[in-house]
Amino acid sequence: FSKMSFVDMLDYVKESGLSTVEIGTGGYPGNAHCPLDELLEDEQKRNSYLKEVTSRGLSISAFSCHGNPLTPDKKFAEESDSILRKTIQLASLLGVPVVNTFSGTPGDSEEAKYPNWPTVAWPAEYADLLEWQWENKLIPYWKEIGTFAEQHDVKIGIELHGGFLVHTPYTLLKLRERTCTAIGANFDPSHMWWQGID
Repeated sequence: FSKMSFVDMLDYVKESGLSTVEIGTGGYPGNAHCPLDELLEDEQKRNSYLKEVTSRGLSISAFSCHGNPLTPDKKFAEESDSILRKTIQLASLLGVPVVNTFSGTPGDSEEAKYPNWPTVAWPAEYADLLEWQWENKLIPYWKEIGTFAEQHDVKIGIELHGGFLVHTPYTLLKLRERTCTAIGANFDPSHMWWQGID
């Protein structure tokens, strides 16, 4: 719907019989229908924005800002992190209960240039790499973001997507156990299907 205006998109959603919308605020989904900085800075614009949604009998189920805050690409990591934090703040201000995103995938070391997604446990260096990524990158980051989300009374929905460290129910529950209860799942059944999960 990114080529549609905000109001045209809302009208289409309403006419389709839906009651909620998930709106992108940046990252991979883009922000065609959510000027994040503008809304954060101006209460009147936030009120008008929300009124366009509620006047149609709709609600915002979640904001979406899927990115990779752990990538070795420092520019994209910083952008992903900034958009996530701003989206949590906006969700709090507008009463949106959930912010959906990806867990992220770091590289194989502090000097890495690209993300590295280990998918096998042997040879042992892959298991060692995965442990390093979880202990040094993933868990510390999501402990901080989870606390930030809790402070804003917002839940985080991590989409279980291949290519990211949290991509299965097991890895999601492991992250939640090691961080906080603000971390949950943005469930897309298709990802379970193409991973062969029954």
